[in-house]
Amino acid sequence: MKDAKPTSIEVQWIRADLDPRLAQDWAEMESRAHTSPFSSWAWTSTWLDHIPAECEATVFRASDETGLLALAVLAHSPERSLRRRLGGRVFYLQETGDATMDRLTLEYGGLLARRGAEESAYVAFFAAMTKRRHWRALRINASTHAHHVLAALPHRLVAYGTQRRPSYLVDLDALRATPRGYVDSLASGNTRHKLRRTLKEYAAQGEVRMEVADTPERALAYLEELTRLHEKYWESKGRRGSFGDRFFQQFHRDFIGRHAASGLAQLSCIRAGELVVGYCYHLVWDRRVYYYNSGLNYGALQRHDQPGYLAHLVAIENYLAKGMRSYDFLAGESTYKRALSTQANTLDWIAIKPRGWQLAADHALALLGARKRTVQALTLPDNVDWFAAKSEEGEA
Repeated sequence: MKDAKPTSIEVQWIRADLDPRLAQDWAEMESRAHTSPFSSWAWTSTWLDHIPAECEATVFRASDETGLLALAVLAHSPERSLRRRLGGRVFYLQETGDATMDRLTLEYGGLLARRGAEESAYVAFFAAMTKRRHWRALRINASTHAHHVLAALPHRLVAYGTQRRPSYLVDLDALRATPRGYVDSLASGNTRHKLRRTLKEYAAQGEVRMEVADTPERALAYLEELTRLHEKYWESKGRRGSFGDRFFQQFHRDFIGRHAASGLAQLSCIRAGELVVGYCYHLVWDRRVYYYNSGLNYGALQRHDQPGYLAHLVAIENYLAKGMRSYDFLAGESTYKRALSTQANTLDWIAIKPRGWQLAADHALALLGARKRTVQALTLPDNVDWFAAKSEEGEA
């Protein structure tokens, strides 16, 4: 850990709704940082338009002698656990802490930092956070920035890893460089057989194809059908799907309406002849494809009814032909994600806490909690296991 203090770096905190340069600066940083659709201004601005004022979205901006160094938006929601008695807020990077609003499931989180200067950006960010009062935790979720966080962390702050999950993907560039096709590149013979068998069964219904919505209006129509099938599936399991939530629905209707025309939000219908296999919702950013959600037509076939496997097979082949760089299934341990992928990124959920009495009280409350969760001290990534072998009780 470091006690380094940034030099020649100017830091600003400003309410997001009062920041006249935010859109312009964010667009500039997009061209200078490693980004994903979740850190794009398209996603962030739509999110800011939908979260309530009580979340108090606040912009962190850092600049040095060469210009912008980093941007981020922090927000929070009222706590409902016993920890609210400790006082101080829990801040989230580009999330709110409210379970309903955070069903949007931000991934690849972290600072929007200038490429090659990520550590300096986090040093400046943590130095600025240590000067803020009345906070007891900062959450950076689903991030690939753990090594930058750990390298920049000052002694006054402690980092904990609350969760680690793979984000399985298919490296389309690597596939293009080999004579083998996608199916032949998969490690599991069972998966290869399942895909070929499923494709054959659906192809008996007619031509298997992917129809990408070519207008915002058609994309929204596809979204309606996706929502219907998605909710039908989860209701059959006795649960409510993502689209059963009003905030989730309104965000995506707005986001797709704004960004379908540019190709960032891509809604598609997978068909076999006249049979609708399902609808897929992808985000396409920097020639990388991110599978976000789907609504699948289960029960259409009597044998080998695998609409999800077919939908991904068709989508991957389609994006491979279009010259995309990768197909990312996003975070999760689902069997199909592992089976259909060729590699994985690692995403960490990180909690940053200031040392002091609140940290000690937080740990004491954890010991009283009825639920258990592994909360481990984050260590430098000098080996395969970035987490120390330390376990505590989870949140009350």
